[in-house]
Amino acid sequence: MKKRHEAPASVWSEEELLDGKRIRCLTIILSTPGCAWWRDSGGCIMCGYNEKASDRSIIGENILSQFEAAWKSFDNQSIVKVYTSGSFIDESEVPSKVREEILYRVKESGAKMLFESRPEFVRPETMKECFGICPNIEVALGLESANDRILSKSISKGFTFADYEEAAKTVLATGATVRTYLLLKPPFLTEQEAIDDTLQSISKAAPYSRVITVNPINVQRRTRLEKLWKNWAYRPPWLWSVVEVLKRAEAGDSLLLSSVVGAGKDHGPHNCGTCDSDFISSIDGFNLTQDRKKLDRCDCGCRSRWQESLSVEKFAIAPGDHEKFFMR
Repeated sequence: MKKRHEAPASVWSEEELLDGKRIRCLTIILSTPGCAWWRDSGGCIMCGYNEKASDRSIIGENILSQFEAAWKSFDNQSIVKVYTSGSFIDESEVPSKVREEILYRVKESGAKMLFESRPEFVRPETMKECFGICPNIEVALGLESANDRILSKSISKGFTFADYEEAAKTVLATGATVRTYLLLKPPFLTEQEAIDDTLQSISKAAPYSRVITVNPINVQRRTRLEKLWKNWAYRPPWLWSVVEVLKRAEAGDSLLLSSVVGAGKDHGPHNCGTCDSDFISSIDGFNLTQDRKKLDRCDCGCRSRWQESLSVEKFAIAPGDHEKFFMR
């Protein structure tokens, strides 16, 4: 048996808010046969998770072995997040018997369980089965954008906002909660267009979501987005843009978070390099308090460069890393 078949892709513990209190979460990423959308249609333009945590030879017993290995890290965390390359409730990715065993294990621990799925797999009968085993469930839906044109042309997501709405309503009707993931700055958008789209998407997703997580793009290896980035046709979002979104978002009663991966690196969300760590600290502080005053600490002379970038892109032929182009 290959090592990646028997060991989870990753396991770690982190903090989050639940019912206004800081709690610990156990995050488990399992290697699976891969996302159905990736297997059938090539997947989303920015997603490299299938390169990292997918192997079509992986079977159900391998996935269960991975979970058993990861479960050794459980230490009375309040939330257990179980991620796969695609959809936890897709039978072709995670067989029902394996899914049931994992659900039972989390239920017995007393923790809330979070798993992710594409909308097409969120069916009433499937949700009733999951909820019947573990009545404390949150389903994460990777909406990315509420704009159908962006979903189709910039992300190649394979579903529409209406599909997301239907899935979210199905989850809520079962008694579970919804966590919505949004993508900050899909390709082919200017920085300002990306900010505006994320703000609009937050407003549209808020009525369905207990949690909304804004994910600024981190360019992953061997993706179509990486090709654009290497040719200066794409720049990951500024951390200034992340802060702008968090300050201005109208999320209603939803918990608003931002998961910033690869921050400060050229392939991840970044500013000038000098202030990046301070921005990340402020964003982390906001995540754990929902206090926007934490974001007021974000300040640096590179703000003028960010503002200039917003302005210059209005007149550009196409979005891209224009600052890098003119500097070199």
